[in-house]
Amino acid sequence: MLVYTVHEPGRPARDIEERADNVAFVKEGFTWWGFLFGPVWLLFNALWLEFLIAIAVSAGLASGLVLLGLKDEAPAIVNLMLMLLIGFEGNGLLRWRLERKGYSFLAPVAGNTFEECERRFFEAWLPTLPGRNGRLPPRPIVDVIPQSWGGWPGPGAVGTLPSDLV
Repeated sequence: MLVYTVHEPGRPARDIEERADNVAFVKEGFTWWGFLFGPVWLLFNALWLEFLIAIAVSAGLASGLVLLGLKDEAPAIVNLMLMLLIGFEGNGLLRWRLERKGYSFLAPVAGNTFEECERRFFEAWLPTLPGRNGRLPPRPIVDVIPQSWGGWPGPGAVGTLPSDLV
């Protein structure tokens, strides 16, 4: 089961189609591309600040390990640590970049494939938008109890069973 977080830009869109086109999906969990290619993956995803921090931290750690007497092993140890860190936190860094660009979190969505997650999200999200087909949005099938979300009035997780929400 794949889980994605869905984010929307803060700038207003001209119409519903443009708004739907600008929605960003970010996968939850470990990123294998980030693990395998590390700093190159950061550059590919336009994470410039994170790339500079990664290079500075790896240089500092390597010099620290050399001072501890691990001259031959230092580059390999630092590279493995950096790749693991980027692998585990890479998607979180993507979400942080979206937040810095003004995107807002909409909802998590779960499914077996990316296409299924995308379909589930838009089936749940589009009918709730005002002005769609000139009709009022339909009432939700399952009411979400705000207390179960720690006071956050969120829509719940899209693509899960109602019994999982309570």
